[in-house]
Amino acid sequence: MIRILLACGTGASSGFVAQSMRKAAKTIGIEVSIKAASDTEIQEYADSIDLLLIGPHLKHRFSEIENSIKNYPIKAMLINQDHYAILDGKAVLEDALQLLKI
Repeated sequence: MIRILLACGTGASSGFVAQSMRKAAKTIGIEVSIKAASDTEIQEYADSIDLLLIGPHLKHRFSEIENSIKNYPIKAMLINQDHYAILDGKAVLEDALQLLKI
């Protein structure tokens, strides 16, 4: 099972993207756990995720966030702004799977 956390400012907009991603994963038959949280909660999930997806509006903090998880075996990436804006969970999931080489 792939464990993914989406993080944004409050966890609200990433929650909508996460929901769309779960639907896309179910459609293609991939077993995933996808949660959404505020960027301030990332450390609470760090030992239980494989991938951290950061909302594009936090681009200015990406290096800081990436540095905060460097001691964990977690890959991190910024979510494509266009995919995030239209809540395209399928496209975000495809980007995530490509990063994980799945």
